[in-house]
Amino acid sequence: LIAKIETNGTVPHEQNIMAFFAIYDDEKQLVRVASHIGAINEDAITLTIDNFAAEAEKKYKAKAFLWNDKLQGDSFVLAEAVGLDDLVDFKVTVPEGREPVVLQLTDPQIIDASQERTPERLGASLDAYYAKDQMDARCYSYMKEAIEATQPDLILLTGDLVYGEFDDNGSSFTKLVEFMEGFGIPWAPVFGNHENESAMGADWQCDRFENAQNCLFKQRSLTGNGNYTVGIFQGGVLKRVFFMLDSNGCGNMSNASFANGHSKKAIGFGTDQIAWYTDVGKKINILSPETKVSFAFHIPLAMFQQAYIKYGFANDDSFTPIDIDAIENKEAGDFGYLGGKISSVCDADYSAYNAMKRIGADSLFTGHLHEQSASVIYDGVRFQFGQKSSTYDQTNYRKEDGSIAFSYTNAGTPIVGGTVMKL
Repeated sequence: LIAKIETNGTVPHEQNIMAFFAIYDDEKQLVRVASHIGAINEDAITLTIDNFAAEAEKKYKAKAFLWNDKLQGDSFVLAEAVGLDDLVDFKVTVPEGREPVVLQLTDPQIIDASQERTPERLGASLDAYYAKDQMDARCYSYMKEAIEATQPDLILLTGDLVYGEFDDNGSSFTKLVEFMEGFGIPWAPVFGNHENESAMGADWQCDRFENAQNCLFKQRSLTGNGNYTVGIFQGGVLKRVFFMLDSNGCGNMSNASFANGHSKKAIGFGTDQIAWYTDVGKKINILSPETKVSFAFHIPLAMFQQAYIKYGFANDDSFTPIDIDAIENKEAGDFGYLGGKISSVCDADYSAYNAMKRIGADSLFTGHLHEQSASVIYDGVRFQFGQKSSTYDQTNYRKEDGSIAFSYTNAGTPIVGGTVMKL
Protein backbone atom coordinates (compact mmCIF):
# COMPACT_ATOMS: atom_id res chain seq x y z
CA LEU A 1 0.00 0.00 0.00
CA ILE A 2 1.15 3.50 -0.75
CA ALA A 3 -0.25 6.43 1.23
CA LYS A 4 -0.14 10.15 0.57
CA ILE A 5 -0.64 12.34 3.65
CA GLU A 6 -1.38 16.00 2.99
CA THR A 7 -0.18 18.54 5.56
CA ASN A 8 -2.23 21.35 4.00
CA GLY A 9 0.62 23.77 4.53
CA THR A 10 0.49 23.53 8.34
CA VAL A 11 4.00 22.10 8.65
CA PRO A 12 6.95 24.34 7.70
CA HIS A 13 9.29 22.40 5.43
CA GLU A 14 12.30 22.93 7.66
CA GLN A 15 10.65 21.43 10.74
CA ASN A 16 11.31 17.84 11.77
CA ILE A 17 8.20 15.73 11.97
CA MET A 18 7.12 12.17 12.71
CA ALA A 19 4.56 10.77 10.28
CA PHE A 20 2.76 7.44 10.60
CA PHE A 21 0.57 5.52 8.16
CA ALA A 22 -1.24 2.84 10.15
CA ILE A 23 -3.54 -0.04 9.18
CA TYR A 24 -6.03 -1.31 11.80
CA ASP A 25 -8.25 -4.35 11.58
CA ASP A 26 -11.96 -4.40 12.50
CA GLU A 27 -11.03 -5.15 16.10
CA LYS A 28 -9.02 -1.91 16.19
CA GLN A 29 -5.78 -3.83 16.46
CA LEU A 30 -2.73 -2.26 14.79
CA VAL A 31 -1.76 -4.53 11.88
CA ARG A 32 0.97 -2.67 9.96
CA VAL A 33 2.60 0.74 10.14
CA ALA A 34 4.95 2.86 8.05
CA SER A 35 6.74 5.92 9.39
CA HIS A 36 8.83 8.93 8.47
CA ILE A 37 11.01 10.95 10.85
CA GLY A 38 12.67 14.13 9.67
CA ALA A 39 12.00 17.25 7.67
CA ILE A 40 9.67 17.32 4.68
CA ASN A 41 10.17 19.32 1.49
CA GLU A 42 6.60 19.66 0.28
CA ASP A 43 3.05 19.80 1.59
CA ALA A 44 2.59 16.04 1.48
CA ILE A 45 4.33 12.90 2.70
CA THR A 46 4.29 9.56 0.87
CA LEU A 47 4.69 6.36 2.91
CA THR A 48 4.69 2.74 1.77
CA ILE A 49 3.73 -0.53 3.46
CA ASP A 50 5.23 -3.49 1.62
CA ASN A 51 3.65 -6.92 1.17
CA PHE A 52 0.42 -6.21 3.03
CA ALA A 53 -1.77 -9.31 2.89
CA ALA A 54 -5.39 -8.69 3.79
CA GLU A 55 -7.44 -11.48 5.33
CA ALA A 56 -10.67 -12.05 3.45
CA GLU A 57 -12.81 -12.19 6.60
CA LYS A 58 -11.60 -8.87 8.00
CA LYS A 59 -12.20 -5.24 7.25
CA TYR A 60 -9.45 -2.66 7.58
CA LYS A 61 -9.11 1.05 8.19
CA ALA A 62 -6.20 3.32 7.41
CA LYS A 63 -5.21 6.32 9.51
CA ALA A 64 -2.52 8.96 9.26
CA PHE A 65 -0.86 10.92 12.06
CA LEU A 66 1.75 13.67 12.23
CA TRP A 67 3.69 14.69 15.34
CA ASN A 68 6.07 17.45 16.32
CA ASP A 69 6.29 19.92 19.19
CA LYS A 70 3.41 21.98 17.75
CA LEU A 71 1.04 19.35 16.30
CA GLN A 72 0.92 17.06 19.38
CA GLY A 73 -0.34 14.01 17.50
CA ASP A 74 -3.01 15.63 15.39
CA SER A 75 -4.79 13.33 12.97
CA PHE A 76 -4.50 14.45 9.36
CA VAL A 77 -6.48 13.66 6.26
CA LEU A 78 -5.24 10.54 4.53
CA ALA A 79 -5.42 11.95 1.04
CA GLU A 80 -4.82 8.64 -0.64
CA ALA A 81 -4.05 5.02 0.18
CA VAL A 82 -3.72 2.68 -2.79
CA GLY A 83 -2.37 -0.76 -3.67
CA LEU A 84 -1.62 -2.40 -7.01
CA ASP A 85 -5.25 -3.49 -7.27
CA ASP A 86 -6.21 0.17 -7.41
CA LEU A 87 -3.65 0.98 -10.10
CA VAL A 88 -4.11 -1.92 -12.52
CA ASP A 89 -7.55 -1.83 -14.10
CA PHE A 90 -7.36 -5.31 -15.62
CA LYS A 91 -5.28 -8.39 -14.77
CA VAL A 92 -4.10 -11.04 -17.22
CA THR A 93 -2.59 -14.05 -15.45
CA VAL A 94 0.00 -16.05 -17.38
CA PRO A 95 1.42 -19.39 -16.14
CA GLU A 96 4.94 -19.28 -14.78
CA GLY A 97 7.84 -20.83 -16.68
CA ARG A 98 7.29 -19.16 -20.05
CA GLU A 99 7.25 -15.74 -21.64
CA PRO A 100 3.84 -14.06 -22.03
CA VAL A 101 2.65 -13.87 -25.63
CA VAL A 102 1.11 -10.51 -26.55
CA LEU A 103 -0.15 -9.96 -30.09
CA GLN A 104 -0.56 -6.50 -31.59
CA LEU A 105 -3.22 -6.02 -34.26
CA THR A 106 -3.68 -2.60 -35.79
CA ASP A 107 -5.57 -0.58 -38.37
CA PRO A 108 -8.08 -3.11 -39.72
CA GLN A 109 -10.03 0.07 -40.59
CA ILE A 110 -13.08 -1.85 -41.82
CA ILE A 111 -15.06 -0.11 -44.56
CA ASP A 112 -18.67 -0.96 -45.38
CA ALA A 113 -19.17 0.64 -48.80
CA SER A 114 -22.95 0.28 -48.51
CA GLN A 115 -22.87 2.98 -45.80
CA GLU A 116 -20.96 5.64 -47.74
CA ARG A 117 -22.51 9.02 -46.98
CA THR A 118 -22.12 10.55 -50.42
CA PRO A 119 -22.39 8.85 -53.83
CA GLU A 120 -19.08 8.14 -55.54
CA ARG A 121 -17.16 8.71 -52.30
CA LEU A 122 -15.22 5.53 -53.09
CA GLY A 123 -15.87 4.99 -56.78
CA ALA A 124 -17.28 1.93 -58.49
CA SER A 125 -14.21 -0.29 -58.17
CA LEU A 126 -13.78 0.34 -54.44
CA ASP A 127 -17.56 0.02 -53.88
CA ALA A 128 -17.21 -3.57 -55.02
CA TYR A 129 -13.86 -4.14 -53.28
CA TYR A 130 -15.23 -2.86 -49.95
CA ALA A 131 -18.68 -4.42 -50.24
CA LYS A 132 -20.18 -5.57 -46.94
CA ASP A 133 -19.83 -9.25 -47.86
CA GLN A 134 -16.06 -8.82 -48.32
CA MET A 135 -15.20 -8.29 -44.63
CA ASP A 136 -13.97 -11.82 -44.06
CA ALA A 137 -11.78 -11.74 -47.16
CA ARG A 138 -10.41 -8.24 -46.53
CA CYS A 139 -9.93 -8.45 -42.78
CA TYR A 140 -11.15 -11.22 -40.54
CA SER A 141 -9.39 -14.08 -42.33
CA TYR A 142 -6.02 -12.38 -41.72
CA MET A 143 -6.74 -11.54 -38.10
CA LYS A 144 -7.98 -15.08 -37.44
CA GLU A 145 -4.84 -16.54 -38.97
CA ALA A 146 -2.59 -14.35 -36.82
CA ILE A 147 -4.47 -15.15 -33.60
CA GLU A 148 -4.64 -18.88 -34.20
CA ALA A 149 -0.96 -19.06 -35.22
CA THR A 150 0.33 -17.23 -32.14
CA GLN A 151 -2.16 -18.32 -29.43
CA PRO A 152 -1.60 -15.11 -27.46
CA ASP A 153 -2.31 -14.53 -23.79
CA LEU A 154 -3.39 -10.97 -24.62
CA ILE A 155 -4.31 -9.13 -27.82
CA LEU A 156 -3.78 -5.38 -28.13
CA LEU A 157 -5.61 -3.49 -30.88
CA THR A 158 -3.90 -0.16 -31.51
CA GLY A 159 -6.64 1.79 -33.21
CA ASP A 160 -8.59 2.45 -36.40
CA LEU A 161 -10.67 -0.66 -35.91
CA VAL A 162 -13.39 0.61 -38.20
CA TYR A 163 -13.62 3.54 -40.60
CA GLY A 164 -16.37 5.39 -38.75
CA GLU A 165 -17.47 7.39 -41.76
CA PHE A 166 -18.61 4.09 -43.26
CA ASP A 167 -20.25 2.75 -40.08
CA ASP A 168 -22.99 5.22 -39.14
CA ASN A 169 -25.29 2.39 -38.03
CA GLY A 170 -22.60 0.70 -35.91
CA SER A 171 -22.94 -2.70 -37.58
CA SER A 172 -19.24 -2.99 -38.50
CA PHE A 173 -18.17 -2.03 -34.99
CA THR A 174 -20.60 -4.56 -33.51
CA LYS A 175 -19.32 -7.31 -35.81
CA LEU A 176 -15.71 -6.59 -34.89
CA VAL A 177 -16.50 -6.88 -31.17
CA GLU A 178 -18.34 -10.15 -31.78
CA PHE A 179 -15.42 -11.45 -33.85
CA MET A 180 -12.86 -10.67 -31.14
CA GLU A 181 -15.08 -12.18 -28.45
CA GLY A 182 -15.17 -15.46 -30.34
CA PHE A 183 -11.60 -16.38 -29.40
CA GLY A 184 -12.11 -16.27 -25.64
CA ILE A 185 -8.82 -14.37 -25.27
CA PRO A 186 -8.48 -11.07 -23.37
CA TRP A 187 -8.27 -8.21 -25.83
CA ALA A 188 -7.57 -4.56 -25.14
CA PRO A 189 -8.39 -1.84 -27.71
CA VAL A 190 -7.54 1.83 -28.06
CA PHE A 191 -9.19 4.30 -30.39
CA GLY A 192 -7.57 5.57 -33.55
CA ASN A 193 -8.45 8.66 -35.53
CA HIS A 194 -11.34 7.14 -37.50
CA GLU A 195 -13.77 5.22 -35.21
CA ASN A 196 -15.31 8.34 -33.71
CA GLU A 197 -16.53 9.55 -37.11
CA SER A 198 -19.49 7.20 -36.74
CA ALA A 199 -22.88 8.77 -36.06
CA MET A 200 -23.30 6.23 -33.23
CA GLY A 201 -20.76 8.22 -31.21
CA ALA A 202 -17.81 7.41 -28.96
CA ASP A 203 -19.89 6.67 -25.86
CA TRP A 204 -21.92 4.05 -27.72
CA GLN A 205 -18.69 2.46 -28.96
CA CYS A 206 -17.21 2.51 -25.45
CA ASP A 207 -20.31 0.78 -24.11
CA ARG A 208 -19.86 -2.02 -26.66
CA PHE A 209 -16.30 -2.50 -25.45
CA GLU A 210 -17.13 -2.36 -21.75
CA ASN A 211 -20.00 -4.83 -22.06
CA ALA A 212 -17.98 -7.43 -23.99
CA GLN A 213 -16.93 -10.29 -21.71
CA ASN A 214 -13.31 -10.64 -22.85
CA CYS A 215 -12.68 -6.99 -23.73
CA LEU A 216 -10.44 -5.04 -21.35
CA PHE A 217 -11.52 -1.42 -21.62
CA LYS A 218 -12.35 1.38 -19.22
CA GLN A 219 -13.82 4.76 -20.11
CA ARG A 220 -12.47 7.59 -18.01
CA SER A 221 -13.38 11.25 -18.15
CA LEU A 222 -9.84 12.13 -19.17
CA THR A 223 -9.17 13.64 -22.60
CA GLY A 224 -10.12 11.09 -25.23
CA ASN A 225 -11.91 7.80 -24.74
CA GLY A 226 -10.58 4.79 -22.91
CA ASN A 227 -7.40 5.50 -20.92
CA TYR A 228 -6.68 2.49 -18.70
CA THR A 229 -4.10 -0.07 -17.56
CA VAL A 230 -3.65 -3.78 -18.18
CA GLY A 231 -1.27 -5.82 -16.04
CA ILE A 232 0.38 -9.15 -16.81
CA PHE A 233 0.82 -11.24 -13.67
CA GLN A 234 2.89 -14.39 -13.20
CA GLY A 235 3.04 -16.16 -9.87
CA GLY A 236 1.08 -13.31 -8.32
CA VAL A 237 3.72 -10.77 -9.41
CA LEU A 238 2.99 -7.85 -11.70
CA LYS A 239 5.52 -8.42 -14.49
CA ARG A 240 4.41 -5.73 -16.92
CA VAL A 241 1.81 -2.99 -17.12
CA PHE A 242 0.41 -1.60 -20.36
CA PHE A 243 -0.89 1.96 -20.39
CA MET A 244 -3.60 2.02 -23.06
CA LEU A 245 -4.12 5.58 -24.31
CA ASP A 246 -6.28 7.50 -26.76
CA SER A 247 -3.97 9.62 -28.93
CA ASN A 248 -7.06 11.48 -30.21
CA GLY A 249 -6.95 13.21 -33.61
CA CYS A 250 -10.33 12.34 -35.14
CA GLY A 251 -10.69 15.52 -37.20
CA ASN A 252 -13.92 14.33 -38.82
CA MET A 253 -15.52 13.47 -35.45
CA SER A 254 -19.30 13.09 -35.37
CA ASN A 255 -21.44 15.34 -33.19
CA ALA A 256 -22.45 12.30 -31.15
CA SER A 257 -18.79 11.60 -30.30
CA PHE A 258 -17.96 15.23 -29.58
CA ALA A 259 -20.94 15.56 -27.22
CA ASN A 260 -19.34 13.75 -24.29
CA GLY A 261 -17.08 16.72 -23.63
CA HIS A 262 -13.74 14.92 -23.57
CA SER A 263 -13.40 13.61 -27.13
CA LYS A 264 -10.66 15.64 -28.80
CA LYS A 265 -10.31 16.40 -32.51
CA ALA A 266 -6.71 17.57 -32.31
CA ILE A 267 -3.89 15.01 -32.45
CA GLY A 268 -2.03 14.24 -29.24
CA PHE A 269 -2.45 13.58 -25.54
CA GLY A 270 -4.14 15.96 -23.13
CA THR A 271 -2.20 17.24 -20.14
CA ASP A 272 -4.62 15.34 -17.92
CA GLN A 273 -3.73 12.08 -19.67
CA ILE A 274 -0.02 12.70 -19.08
CA ALA A 275 -0.67 13.62 -15.44
CA TRP A 276 -2.74 10.44 -14.98
CA TYR A 277 -0.18 7.99 -16.32
CA THR A 278 2.63 9.83 -14.53
CA ASP A 279 0.81 9.54 -11.19
CA VAL A 280 -0.13 5.88 -11.66
CA GLY A 281 3.29 5.00 -13.03
CA LYS A 282 5.15 6.55 -10.10
CA LYS A 283 3.02 4.59 -7.65
CA ILE A 284 3.62 1.34 -9.50
CA ASN A 285 7.36 2.14 -9.48
CA ILE A 286 7.20 2.39 -5.69
CA LEU A 287 4.97 -0.61 -5.02
CA SER A 288 6.50 -2.94 -7.60
CA PRO A 289 9.93 -1.64 -8.70
CA GLU A 290 10.63 -4.62 -11.00
CA THR A 291 7.47 -4.16 -13.06
CA LYS A 292 8.17 -3.26 -16.67
CA VAL A 293 6.16 -0.52 -18.38
CA SER A 294 4.71 -0.36 -21.90
CA PHE A 295 2.45 2.09 -23.72
CA ALA A 296 0.01 1.37 -26.55
CA PHE A 297 -1.70 4.07 -28.60
CA HIS A 298 -2.52 4.84 -32.22
CA ILE A 299 -0.69 7.91 -33.53
CA PRO A 300 3.11 7.72 -33.18
CA LEU A 301 5.10 10.20 -31.13
CA ALA A 302 7.57 12.54 -32.82
CA MET A 303 10.37 10.53 -31.19
CA PHE A 304 9.57 7.71 -33.65
CA GLN A 305 11.20 9.88 -36.31
CA GLN A 306 14.47 9.70 -34.38
CA ALA A 307 14.33 5.98 -33.61
CA TYR A 308 14.98 4.78 -37.17
CA ILE A 309 17.79 7.16 -38.17
CA LYS A 310 20.34 4.44 -37.38
CA TYR A 311 19.08 2.59 -40.47
CA GLY A 312 19.35 5.62 -42.73
CA PHE A 313 15.81 6.86 -42.23
CA ALA A 314 15.25 10.43 -43.45
CA ASN A 315 11.92 12.12 -42.89
CA ASP A 316 12.13 14.22 -46.06
CA ASP A 317 11.94 13.89 -49.83
CA SER A 318 15.17 11.87 -49.87
CA PHE A 319 13.39 8.98 -48.12
CA THR A 320 13.66 5.52 -49.65
CA PRO A 321 12.03 2.38 -48.21
CA ILE A 322 14.02 0.47 -45.59
CA ASP A 323 13.70 -3.30 -45.16
CA ILE A 324 15.33 -3.86 -41.77
CA ASP A 325 14.93 -7.64 -42.09
CA ALA A 326 17.27 -7.58 -45.10
CA ILE A 327 20.05 -5.66 -43.31
CA GLU A 328 22.85 -8.06 -42.38
CA ASN A 329 24.25 -6.08 -39.48
CA LYS A 330 20.95 -4.98 -37.97
CA GLU A 331 20.90 -4.74 -34.20
CA ALA A 332 19.56 -7.72 -32.27
CA GLY A 333 15.80 -7.55 -31.83
CA ASP A 334 15.19 -5.02 -34.61
CA PHE A 335 12.92 -6.04 -37.48
CA GLY A 336 10.28 -4.88 -39.95
CA TYR A 337 9.79 -2.47 -42.81
CA LEU A 338 9.60 1.31 -43.27
CA GLY A 339 7.68 2.12 -46.41
CA GLY A 340 7.29 5.89 -46.12
CA LYS A 341 7.96 9.04 -44.14
CA ILE A 342 6.73 9.30 -40.58
CA SER A 343 4.83 12.49 -41.24
CA SER A 344 1.74 12.23 -39.05
CA VAL A 345 2.90 12.36 -35.43
CA CYS A 346 2.07 13.91 -32.07
CA ASP A 347 4.12 15.18 -29.12
CA ALA A 348 6.37 17.57 -31.04
CA ASP A 349 7.93 18.86 -27.80
CA TYR A 350 8.58 15.31 -26.49
CA SER A 351 6.74 16.09 -23.23
CA ALA A 352 4.58 12.95 -23.37
CA TYR A 353 7.58 10.81 -24.29
CA ASN A 354 9.76 12.22 -21.52
CA ALA A 355 6.97 11.57 -19.00
CA MET A 356 6.77 7.96 -20.22
CA LYS A 357 10.52 7.54 -19.83
CA ARG A 358 10.44 8.94 -16.30
CA ILE A 359 8.20 6.10 -15.14
CA GLY A 360 10.40 3.50 -16.82
CA ALA A 361 8.72 2.88 -20.19
CA ASP A 362 10.72 0.35 -22.22
CA SER A 363 8.34 -0.11 -25.16
CA LEU A 364 5.85 1.90 -27.23
CA PHE A 365 3.38 0.20 -29.58
CA THR A 366 1.53 2.16 -32.23
CA GLY A 367 -0.11 1.99 -35.67
CA HIS A 368 -1.69 4.65 -37.91
CA LEU A 369 0.84 4.63 -40.75
CA HIS A 370 -0.15 1.61 -42.81
CA GLU A 371 3.10 1.35 -44.75
CA GLN A 372 5.17 0.94 -41.56
CA SER A 373 5.81 -2.25 -39.61
CA ALA A 374 9.26 -1.58 -38.16
CA SER A 375 10.28 -2.34 -34.58
CA VAL A 376 13.61 -1.11 -33.19
CA ILE A 377 15.34 -0.31 -29.92
CA TYR A 378 16.35 3.34 -29.46
CA ASP A 379 17.12 5.29 -26.29
CA GLY A 380 16.53 2.07 -24.33
CA VAL A 381 12.95 1.87 -25.63
CA ARG A 382 11.34 -0.36 -28.25
CA PHE A 383 9.55 1.73 -30.89
CA GLN A 384 7.11 -0.50 -32.76
CA PHE A 385 4.71 0.04 -35.62
CA GLY A 386 2.34 -2.93 -35.64
CA GLN A 387 1.73 -4.87 -38.84
CA LYS A 388 -1.48 -3.69 -40.53
CA SER A 389 -4.22 -6.27 -40.01
CA SER A 390 -6.38 -5.95 -43.13
CA THR A 391 -6.38 -4.89 -46.78
CA TYR A 392 -8.82 -2.04 -46.16
CA ASP A 393 -7.46 1.34 -47.22
CA GLN A 394 -3.82 1.50 -48.34
CA THR A 395 -1.77 -1.63 -47.68
CA ASN A 396 1.67 -3.02 -48.52
CA TYR A 397 1.74 -5.76 -51.15
CA ARG A 398 4.63 -7.99 -52.23
CA LYS A 399 4.81 -7.98 -56.02
CA GLU A 400 6.02 -10.90 -58.15
CA ASP A 401 9.42 -9.29 -58.61
CA GLY A 402 9.87 -9.09 -54.83
CA SER A 403 9.36 -5.35 -54.55
CA ILE A 404 6.73 -3.83 -52.27
CA ALA A 405 3.85 -1.67 -53.52
CA PHE A 406 1.61 0.49 -51.33
CA SER A 407 -1.86 0.33 -52.83
CA TYR A 408 -5.61 0.58 -52.18
CA THR A 409 -6.35 -2.61 -54.10
CA ASN A 410 -4.70 -5.93 -54.82
CA ALA A 411 -1.17 -5.35 -56.16
CA GLY A 412 0.29 -8.74 -55.20
CA THR A 413 0.45 -10.70 -51.96
CA PRO A 414 -0.80 -8.55 -49.06
CA ILE A 415 1.63 -8.07 -46.18
CA VAL A 416 -0.89 -8.03 -43.33
CA GLY A 417 -1.61 -9.83 -40.08
CA GLY A 418 -0.21 -8.94 -36.68
CA THR A 419 2.99 -8.54 -34.67
CA VAL A 420 4.02 -10.55 -31.63
CA MET A 421 5.42 -8.05 -29.17
CA LYS A 422 9.03 -8.51 -28.06
CA LEU A 423 8.81 -7.86 -24.33
